[in-house]
Amino acid sequence: MEIYFILGTPIIIYYLVLTKLQYDTITETKSASVKSKKTHNELHETLPFEQQQLQYNLQGNIFNMPAVFVAMLIYKLRHGKE
Repeated sequence: MEIYFILGTPIIIYYLVLTKLQYDTITETKSASVKSKKTHNELHETLPFEQQQLQYNLQGNIFNMPAVFVAMLIYKLRHGKE
């Protein structure tokens, strides 16, 4: 039983921190999209290469998908349809 606690605690902390990062990224992307009046794709085309790679690595990793889905759900619950 202790092994599950030892292995599970860092994973839960990882997903909690990553969910916060994902939520901040989603919020910033949506607000930048509204300010610039560009679509999501147009906004990403204007980003520097480093920013594009950061977005891809943060949201494209299969292990990060649970945090991405939770962050999107929290965003939709807080902000509704935009």
